Amino acid sequence: MSSLPIYSTGLRFLQRLGYSLLQATLFGTILGLLVYYRVPRAQLSEEATPLALLARPASWLQAAENVTYDWRARSLGARGSRSDRVVVVALDDETLAEARQDQHAGIASYPWPREILGGLTQRLLDEGAELVLLELPLTERSPRAPFSPGAPGQEERDDDRVFRSLLDQVPGKSVLAFSWSADRGVPPGSRLWPYRVRLGTSPTEAEARGRVQKILADQRPAFLMPGKGGVEVWAGVASEQEGQRVALEQGVREPPRVQERRVSDDVYRVGPLELFISLAEVKVEGLDASQLGEVRQVEHPVAPLLGTASLYGAITLPADPDGVVRAVPHLVSYRGRDGTRHVLPSMPLVAAMLQANTRELRYADGRLYVGERFSLPMDESGYSLIRWDAAEVGRGSRGSVARAIPAWNVLLNFFAVREGVPPRAAHDIDGRLIVFSNTSRRAMDFLHTPIGERTPTGAVLAQSLVNLLQSESLSRATRRWDLGLTLGMALLGAFVALTVNRGLRSSGDVLLYLFVMTAVGVGYAVGAWYVFVHRLLWVAMVGPLLAMGLTFLFTIVQASRSEQQLRHFITDVLGRYVSPEVARLVTRDLRQLTRPELREVTVFFCDLDGFSRLSGELPPDRLVQFLNEYLTEVTDVVRATRGQVDKYMGDAVMAFWGAPVRTERHAHYACEAALLVRTKLLARQEYWTKTYGHAVQCRIGIDSGEVLVGGMGSALESKYSVLGRSVKFSMYLEGLNRGYGTFVLVGDGVARLAQDGYVFREVDRVRPKGRTESTRLHELVGRKGEVQAAAQAHLSLHEQALTAYHERRFDEALALFTRSVEEFQDPVARVYIERCRVFAQKRPAEDWDGVFVLEGP
Repeated sequence: MSSLPIYSTGLRFLQRLGYSLLQATLFGTILGLLVYYRVPRAQLSEEATPLALLARPASWLQAAENVTYDWRARSLGARGSRSDRVVVVALDDETLAEARQDQHAGIASYPWPREILGGLTQRLLDEGAELVLLELPLTERSPRAPFSPGAPGQEERDDDRVFRSLLDQVPGKSVLAFSWSADRGVPPGSRLWPYRVRLGTSPTEAEARGRVQKILADQRPAFLMPGKGGVEVWAGVASEQEGQRVALEQGVREPPRVQERRVSDDVYRVGPLELFISLAEVKVEGLDASQLGEVRQVEHPVAPLLGTASLYGAITLPADPDGVVRAVPHLVSYRGRDGTRHVLPSMPLVAAMLQANTRELRYADGRLYVGERFSLPMDESGYSLIRWDAAEVGRGSRGSVARAIPAWNVLLNFFAVREGVPPRAAHDIDGRLIVFSNTSRRAMDFLHTPIGERTPTGAVLAQSLVNLLQSESLSRATRRWDLGLTLGMALLGAFVALTVNRGLRSSGDVLLYLFVMTAVGVGYAVGAWYVFVHRLLWVAMVGPLLAMGLTFLFTIVQASRSEQQLRHFITDVLGRYVSPEVARLVTRDLRQLTRPELREVTVFFCDLDGFSRLSGELPPDRLVQFLNEYLTEVTDVVRATRGQVDKYMGDAVMAFWGAPVRTERHAHYACEAALLVRTKLLARQEYWTKTYGHAVQCRIGIDSGEVLVGGMGSALESKYSVLGRSVKFSMYLEGLNRGYGTFVLVGDGVARLAQDGYVFREVDRVRPKGRTESTRLHELVGRKGEVQAAAQAHLSLHEQALTAYHERRFDEALALFTRSVEEFQDPVARVYIERCRVFAQKRPAEDWDGVFVLEGP
């Protein structure tokens, strides 16, 4: 016998439960950690640290998560409405094409003079715009600048200074762009400045910025050195004579002081970068600047364009590892030469600060507050997710905002006003914020975003600004939330697997599990989508779904393996032909198969009539084919009636009911099986006669009684079986059918137990040879309520004749039995006719009890 599995259903369930919880904990913890550790890309290269070990698989998981994020972002965009609060003015291909054919000076080739950019800025403000954001690189001197900028008489031809002066005329209405990089740049070469000249004293560094800006505009270094009464402003010069000239140009009235430059002076040196940082940096309450992304190289507007009348914002939009831009870094950190951290803002954030008329920023509870007017979600590293107001970027330059105006239209208005004629076009930009962006093909200023592969950078910044002005954007669930969801989905996968598990018996089971797993996964995905679209909350999707799916899969596989082991054990013990219902009931307590006991059961023995003759006439292959068909019919009936096939003996089948599954109706099931076997064989007679040339009949013996049940056999092989008198007597009854001419004979116990559902007639009272007790034999006639009127008349006649026989009225019995033969061709009556004739000639002894002594067990 096979090794015994866990015998109790409850214990087996606890085993599966423990395994499923183990799998849920394992997958939930692993994937939960990967979801929890949102590793920055910079740490992927680190080695020999626990975080680095998680970095790469976490990045793979995040890449898959990003795909679901993009789908949700597009779905959210499809339900949004494009905002007209921010308008893109696009320096597009149409504008450049029109400019090449125009007669106005300076615009036939690009880049245009910066004086024109200043004029366009003023024109937009004159038409009602509140603010102009110039998303243009201004890191190089304008081509129109003279070789020696700042020389007397050349200021009017200095394009950068003219542009700066135009912006100074509208203070606080323009934002200039700068970009940054996390890579350390190579510092540009510079000439030597062996002398320095003193240009004046200011009370504070802030008040000295104007003079510093003029020095830097001349492309020479500035020095802010502590002195009496404030901060002394010095400029680097090549010689003492140049120092005196520079002092005169800068309007210094006192005699100029020119000194040799010392190495220690570099501590006080102020370059364009330092000036820019002082102009651009912001202070944020409640934020740890060390947590922000640190930048090492800043590309800012050239020194002549640095001034206090404009603000400065970053336009750098880093992409995720898959090349898609999903968030804007509103704040970054730059470490100065003295180690001080400076916080630099994005262009949309600076615009929101101007709109809120504040320089106060506050970070609390995962949100960045711009004064008391605006706020939006931002993580500790300074990034905010972009909430798109469109599902696709579409054509043109507007991206996901409502409008984009070609710069050519504004330029025409600019020239018209300058020439003293009314503007040609009304742009309806009153109260709007303008993002001036180069969207021409030559600019290559396009980004891959969730809504399109070619989204103009200006349009991305415009959408981010809209998010700020609406104080509405996406936020990501906390790491603990995502970890909890991952563990929860893993536990849900285990629960669902335990609930629906039926083993892997067929492809239908596989389809069922796939359907259930898909349904649960889709349900979670819909929930994550709903929270994203309606609550603007990004919760992890891939990690929890993987945890659920893997836990579900492994739990199902393990449970199926356990069930398969259990089925193998049951089939080893009960045989391959065990009824599924019996197998199901047995699995509740396997001790039924291994614990020997005495139990009342009903034993069924079925044998073909005339098989010896048939086997001699059919060839072997045909004989085996016929035998298999016959045995299959009988086996199917036994299984259908919750019986257990014990063994096949040639053409005979032995089965029993009442074990291993207990039932009080074992006799009923056996009788039902006998009737069904008879019905099926009769239905197959025509087929068998045509196929094999023979019609076949079977004879059945059934007996109920107490027998020994349990696993029986050798150490090499054993099987669940029955042993006892009823086994032998059922076989004996099958043989007696031939003598009485009957087909189904049952013992007295069967007739007693099943009399409420079936009709029997007493055939005889017999005492097998060698026994002292007698028993009655009965023929199974049919089910109660289904016996025909003729059969009922036959039973009544048989009962009268049998009563007369046992009351020793043999002449009367002979007449009644003769009538039964004549009217009903009753073979049992023929047996009694012979007995009556014998007893009519020779009366039995006075103690005769009507019992007939048989040869047999």
